[in-house]
Amino acid sequence: MLRLPRPLLAAISFAVLALSTHALPACAADSAPAAAAADAATNTPDGKFIQTLGDRAIAVIADKKISTAQRDETFRKILSDSFDLKTIGRFVIGRSWNSATPAQQTEYMDLFQALIIKNYGDRMTLYTGEGFKVVGSRPESEMDTTVISDITHPDGSPPTEIDWRVRTKDGKMGVIDVVVEGVSLSVTQRQEYAAIIQRDGGQIDGLLKQMRDELNAPKPSASAHS
Repeated sequence: MLRLPRPLLAAISFAVLALSTHALPACAADSAPAAAAADAATNTPDGKFIQTLGDRAIAVIADKKISTAQRDETFRKILSDSFDLKTIGRFVIGRSWNSATPAQQTEYMDLFQALIIKNYGDRMTLYTGEGFKVVGSRPESEMDTTVISDITHPDGSPPTEIDWRVRTKDGKMGVIDVVVEGVSLSVTQRQEYAAIIQRDGGQIDGLLKQMRDELNAPKPSASAHS
């Protein structure tokens, strides 16, 4: 069973590159038709976009020579280039976005991105040779496409499937959801945030406080990542 790290949508998709494991027998090699379909998917605009995203992420993860500051800055650049963080952030707090003040909205988005870097940047050091390959795609709407990818594991165990919902808006592509083996990470995050906001009487202040506290907390030790 895949164990999903907590929480934060965009970072989980990268963390999976380093942390996904299975205890199932190795699967058979890809058939020629499957390989041809994967090549075709990679050559679509959306497929190229996600393949490039995965390749960039692995390059950062696999480079043991760069400093933590360099890795975090590169990670931040990848997020900015490839994810529609505003759409994701607004979705995961639902209606509370509309009731928040402009100052609260700004603080929330700043904390959202900062927590991605803090909570998962250090996990990238756990990379052990996983690979990334786009294997298919399907249209969802005029603006959205789901790109299907596999994370391959060096021990030969079955790949982990990750679906990326890509939205094209104003000529720019951006990831707005990541589905890991059937689990929508944006929906999971939305449920967690909704519970926090509900405990605070429907106000966003409790969520902001929890996010601040998490941002200021010490990073977990390496043993906590296992």
